[in-house]
Amino acid sequence: MAQARSTSRRSGSPATGINTPPLFVLSCFALCVRNLPTILCPSTASRPPVMETASFYPAWTSLSDSIVAVCTLRRGIFASPAGRRAVPRLMGFADVRERYGAMFPRAMRMSESAFDTLVDTLRPHLPTHAYSPAMKTAMALRYMGGGSYIDIAAVFGCSVASFYNSLWSVVDAINAVPALKFSLPLGDPIWRMHTAAGFQARGEGPFDNIIGALHGIAVKQEQPSVSSGQCLADHYSRKGFYALNTQAICNASYEFTWMSCTSPGSVHDASAFANTKLGRRLMFPSVGDRAIMEMIADGYCIAADEAYGASELLATPWPGGGGGDVWRDSYNFHQSSSRIHIEQAFGMLVWRWGVFWRPLRVPFCKRPSLIRACFKLHNFCRRVDCDGEPAPGPYGGDGDAAGIYFSENDAPDRRGRRRDRERSDLRVRMTARMETLGLRRPYTPAMY
Repeated sequence: MAQARSTSRRSGSPATGINTPPLFVLSCFALCVRNLPTILCPSTASRPPVMETASFYPAWTSLSDSIVAVCTLRRGIFASPAGRRAVPRLMGFADVRERYGAMFPRAMRMSESAFDTLVDTLRPHLPTHAYSPAMKTAMALRYMGGGSYIDIAAVFGCSVASFYNSLWSVVDAINAVPALKFSLPLGDPIWRMHTAAGFQARGEGPFDNIIGALHGIAVKQEQPSVSSGQCLADHYSRKGFYALNTQAICNASYEFTWMSCTSPGSVHDASAFANTKLGRRLMFPSVGDRAIMEMIADGYCIAADEAYGASELLATPWPGGGGGDVWRDSYNFHQSSSRIHIEQAFGMLVWRWGVFWRPLRVPFCKRPSLIRACFKLHNFCRRVDCDGEPAPGPYGGDGDAAGIYFSENDAPDRRGRRRDRERSDLRVRMTARMETLGLRRPYTPAMY
């Protein structure tokens, strides 16, 4: 009896225990179905009436042929269990954690303690059905860290549809939770003073009025589909690929205080920034904007490169390297030392989140949300999981191509803007400070 039960179990499906009907039984069944009219009614079958010949027999022949084909080809319920599509086995988070082992922090792009903190932060905003918050968060972080949806579905024991549902639920939760919100309180004098002191202390710079570093990045993406309603030419950047122009501001701690991803890749950085609400406030200040008027009165500004126009709120370099003036050249050097924080922040972002190592292939309407979620997770890791250690990087040369996908989008202005004619009292005052302090560009005394 035990041997017979073992033989039956081996002949059936490992998952269901259902035995496959032998081919001989299927053949006999198909033959009976094909000749059923003759078996049930021999006299009628031999001499069918006209109506039966015209209606019943052609329909029955078609049905019986279909049944015979299903039985012969072993499809549908007669298919072999080994050939059926396997249903992924549901796994718990403990099983996934055990699979990754010591590589779990690298797979999640953060330490285990930071992962637990993130799960607790997102838990109130995640759906309670299907997988646990830890499983959903782990699947999303693994994808943002550079994993493929195929491998993630195999490791976590879920279907592709379940994986994407978990991914977008986590992305929406990251963008909705107040604890991960960007903060740029321009109207807070204490915040302005504290942020400016951070920039000055970083490199012992002479400027005590810089409260942010601004720059734009072209995030490479797959060609938008026709159904998205986008103009393909607008998204094709001068770098030779489809992209999204992302503008961002960071502080001296390399945390993003503001970002916007609303412009296509072909748009110039200055235009992309001017299309945002913050850009219009800074580039076209209004007398009724109290926070902006206080910033101008106190001399606070945001450091930007030459792609942006000089103003009383944006500190940009002197064109042409200062035109040979020693103090303008010194201003350009120290202004660049403050502006480089945004470049370094972008580098940390790409180094940690491998989803940017290749073009974005998610639906077009969800790409800005995914980018914003990665920016917020970068801030979370800087606050919770920094500890003075560098972010876990890619293996070997996996991240070498990230510099291609994250490219500057500050092409020369095609309108022929005369940057040497732009007037900025802010830039003049900051240059005069260099002369007052007698501070020149270091290591270049022989140039002047």
